[in-house]
Amino acid sequence: MPGLLDNPSATISPAPSCLGGNLTKAIRSGTLDESKIDDMARRIFTPTYNYPDEDLTLAGMNPNNPPPARGVCGEHAEVVRKSPKLVGVFGNGAADVSEGLTFTGDDSGPWGANTGALSVGGGSGAGRLTRLISPLYAIRNRTESAGRRVRYLLDNHTIVHGDFTSIYPTAEVRLLFLKTWTRESTDRLSFENDWHSTTVVENVARRCPSTVVITHAGGVSTMPWAENPNVTAILPAHYPGQENGNSIVDGLYGDVNPSGRLRHTITKQPSNYDFPIVSITEPRALDPSAWQADFTEGLLVDYRHFDAKNINPLYELGCRLSYTTFELERDMKLTGKARGIAAYPAPANGSYPEGNPSLWEEVASVTATVKNTGNMAGAQVVQLYVPLPQEGVPSNTPVQVLRGFEKVVLNSAQSKPVKLSIMRRDLTFWNTTAQD
Repeated sequence: MPGLLDNPSATISPAPSCLGGNLTKAIRSGTLDESKIDDMARRIFTPTYNYPDEDLTLAGMNPNNPPPARGVCGEHAEVVRKSPKLVGVFGNGAADVSEGLTFTGDDSGPWGANTGALSVGGGSGAGRLTRLISPLYAIRNRTESAGRRVRYLLDNHTIVHGDFTSIYPTAEVRLLFLKTWTRESTDRLSFENDWHSTTVVENVARRCPSTVVITHAGGVSTMPWAENPNVTAILPAHYPGQENGNSIVDGLYGDVNPSGRLRHTITKQPSNYDFPIVSITEPRALDPSAWQADFTEGLLVDYRHFDAKNINPLYELGCRLSYTTFELERDMKLTGKARGIAAYPAPANGSYPEGNPSLWEEVASVTATVKNTGNMAGAQVVQLYVPLPQEGVPSNTPVQVLRGFEKVVLNSAQSKPVKLSIMRRDLTFWNTTAQD
């Protein structure tokens, strides 16, 4: 992976890189095979040449034929729609990026760009976008083309101080954009979103009984404002890429029925998480032992931790909203496909990247029928959680584990059966004594 030679290199400007001249020296000295360079170049150019030759310089730039990112991000959001005559847009995550499309935030501290839509992370998670459709740009296009109006206030410091004198008349609905910057080698300072997010939400929602909060974050973010009665919808948009604004508008206005699910648990209290915010400053930061992490949580990560501690979260893993409703019918069927399974699998004949092939044999399956009971087409995700008997298993074995899921797309009133396979590995735990 491209990057610094070592941690002390971060103090040198410009930082020495593993690439450039050092890469040339490695080839000439024989410490790096030239075939590795060929492989790196092949991986870079392969996606480029998937486009027709005449489209190489304009790939994804035709507004009448938006790139796949728009559809993907739109259907992976969670929100409720509304179509007002006057829309208010708030927060420093709504506008075009003030530092430009290639901004990586490496020199701006832990918060990223002051003003601008957050579409990608920093460091190795950064990307050089061909264009960026900000939420404000897309909202104005959609709203004003319908003869309606948009009012906006994008400075979080102004919002924090409660100065809304530039917003008149009051919008029927306010779309508030929060963001949290993440990159390697920089720790977050809080589980909350950055830029005084809680005060921003409170001040905006206090003035509007229909406030929709959209968050852009690369990881867990708490929402202490979620139960505010004036916050009527929450859209965790994560890092949606260059089609940021278009994908959000598609979901907000109902062009796309959101079908994404939360990828992590959101708790009511930050103390409920089993991992702390690590924010160490000098002189302790210079002590290597200060950064030691022993991963004592074992397998109890995210929802498994909440199950084990019997903690009721704010929003559980897999939570979402939709513009339609679904029903899991009562015809669920469990079919066993193996009997008399030995406690340990037969030894594998050789070494396999995915482990012993016996662990991937199907031993059972679950079949259920899903029905769309609403008035709009949509997609439902059926999830299969498998509990292991707590007697005879190692300590800190999860109460239940997500072992399968399947997305099914249904028109209104349509039903479809869904089958989820259970493999031997889904019912297995590692015995540290037997090492098997």
